Amino acid sequence: MPKKQNTAAKRARAAARSGAKYTTALRTTVGSPPPHLPVVDEDALTDGERLVVAGLRALAAAGGMLPLRVVTPERDVIEAERRARAEGQRPQWQRWAVVEAAVDGYVLREVLHGPNGSEYHLANRAPRVPVPVRAKDGTVTVVALPQWAREDHGWWVWAHTGWPVEAPGRIVDPPQTFAPSAELCWEVTVWLDLSWENGKVLGEDYAGSASKWQTVGWCATREDARLIAQAYAAHRGPYARADVLQHGPDLGYASLVRDSYLRPLDAPECPRLGAVAGPRPASPDRAEIPEPVWRGSEAHPPTSSLVVWTGTGWRTLVWTEWQTSNIAAAIGVGAGGAFAWAEDWGPRHPDRDLHDWTQEGRELCARFPDPTYTEHSTLIHAERATQENALVTALADRGGMTREEAAVRLERGGPEYRQLLDVGQATICRALHTARRALPEGAERTAVRHAIDDLMYRHLLAADAERIAGAQLDTEIEVTRAPAVTAWCRRAVAEYVAPVADPVEAGVEGFRSQGQPHRANA
Repeated sequence: MPKKQNTAAKRARAAARSGAKYTTALRTTVGSPPPHLPVVDEDALTDGERLVVAGLRALAAAGGMLPLRVVTPERDVIEAERRARAEGQRPQWQRWAVVEAAVDGYVLREVLHGPNGSEYHLANRAPRVPVPVRAKDGTVTVVALPQWAREDHGWWVWAHTGWPVEAPGRIVDPPQTFAPSAELCWEVTVWLDLSWENGKVLGEDYAGSASKWQTVGWCATREDARLIAQAYAAHRGPYARADVLQHGPDLGYASLVRDSYLRPLDAPECPRLGAVAGPRPASPDRAEIPEPVWRGSEAHPPTSSLVVWTGTGWRTLVWTEWQTSNIAAAIGVGAGGAFAWAEDWGPRHPDRDLHDWTQEGRELCARFPDPTYTEHSTLIHAERATQENALVTALADRGGMTREEAAVRLERGGPEYRQLLDVGQATICRALHTARRALPEGAERTAVRHAIDDLMYRHLLAADAERIAGAQLDTEIEVTRAPAVTAWCRRAVAEYVAPVADPVEAGVEGFRSQGQPHRANA
């Protein structure tokens, strides 16, 4: 029981010693309890209901598990299971049950549909069941919960709170899972409490999913996992509890809860931090943030990662499934936060517009804190300047010129010459794309993808680039393209790969006078 309620319970016991009824004194002392955890008012109960509450209170005060009896399910459940077995299938639906209180425990009857499929709604509330909660000091408070329970990895738990029906008061522990990689043995998982705001009740105030455990991410160290778990539990929001689980190096180990954090009742709002004064550090190179080796059984590994700036370099904090922005907001990235800068790197699917989700390396997805408009403009101008500098360097190296001579050549050639170089670059890229798509997913295909990136953004040539482009042009059928276009592409590739010494004499586009044909066509 939270500390605030323990203090209130002490005051209520003192009031009870002076003659007041304990539950009445507790309600007066605590004030208005949370809507989803109202204290049972025994004064309003019938004699039979009061007897049931007294029996459950005595069982909880003894400190043991509350007895739970599972009776015959409803006919719909039996029929659905029979049809599933007849079709050779295993029932995949969420198991729901209705719970009734008795003097000696609870009676549970499984039903086919849960709160979402019931006749209850905002104006027609489901029956409430008394549930005794025993504090560490032995105080027992009986609260009223909706009658619904669901099966959670072998436990029947109250759908509204996540407490085991047999041991109320504490959220059920996270389910057993397996680490996606031997390098990531620390899991951060949180209890997503969908009733946290105004005590909403599933099936009455809203429809959808029930509160449940949700994996936030996987870390390489316990310290990183603790940092994230503490941050999730420290702020007001839907996360009632955050746990750190340790997994073994292989699949033969069971996971263990090492650290557990509860959200305080008076948790503050999560602050939105501004950017740190000064320039943002350059993004890490792709070689600095490799993926871990995923287990072969992982069909969908958590390939999104939050990379943080430590002050001296970049390092990966956590691997997750597209929850990096939530993690960055929770731990605080920015001025006064745990880290000054962070970036979201995710899997790269270059052919997703073709509905091909083959992964080829990784790509930058977001920056934290969010860049301002001015910073966006600065980054765009810096990228353009870097590409222009790379083009000048490539022309100088491949044409036996100085950088100054290469810059003058670009200026003299003007837009026509730049277009010729763009066509040469694009022709080589297209040939590399053809070779890339013929390969299966793996290191070889990713290496070709990186070669394309180096060509597009750094003007670095792949091995045998001119031969690969020529082979592509040789195999293309010129049905809708004039032969002169293919000849132009060949000239563009030749100029891009090995710039001629005298472009005026060679009649290269951008250097020949008006009406002067190219030397190859003269």
